[in-house]
Amino acid sequence: MNKNRLEAFSDGVFAIVITLIVLNVKVPDVHIANNNQLNQIIRAAAPKLLSFGFSFLVIGIFWIAHHRIFSFAKVVDTPLLWLNLVYLMFNALIPFPASILADNFFMPTTILIYTGTLFLISMMHFIILEYIIKHEDVKHEALTKSIYRSATRSAIIGPVCFILAAASSFVSAYLSLFFVTCALFFSIFIIGKNKVSKKLIAVAKEELE
Repeated sequence: MNKNRLEAFSDGVFAIVITLIVLNVKVPDVHIANNNQLNQIIRAAAPKLLSFGFSFLVIGIFWIAHHRIFSFAKVVDTPLLWLNLVYLMFNALIPFPASILADNFFMPTTILIYTGTLFLISMMHFIILEYIIKHEDVKHEALTKSIYRSATRSAIIGPVCFILAAASSFVSAYLSLFFVTCALFFSIFIIGKNKVSKKLIAVAKEELE
């Protein structure tokens, strides 16, 4: 089966998830009498804005990861379609823990639910990639064992950071946010320069030619 419909459907789900994240950020429906009151409202909205920022970046990173993984699939079969649906289901769940995090920012249970959701999604990357490399009729020839090992080494950083973030939630919410930030930083600034990204660029150039 052609993978274009899978990618189009997946992009639509990611777009809806981001829209739901944005809807969590609401302007208070109150009359602002002075600047001090405005400052208080902005400070009160800070957790919601922080939750939105983190969640927007996280969803963006998962969308990029999804694109990278399926670039190594030349076609899709039924099991891969179902794996993708499970992956999208966990992504569609993100607005729920993000909303709880915005309203209860410093509670360990809140952070556990949020980081637990991110951990499940990041583990789905391994499952989908493992399925692709083990099925020759699905796998693109660009997914060599060397590229696969490079991809898995990069992908392990996210789950490790999310586990550390969950564990440290009982110590400090700020420490948890630090580990989540580490995962974001690595995904944005490091992964984009590794062997996998260079291979994907080469594959894209070949397809254009």
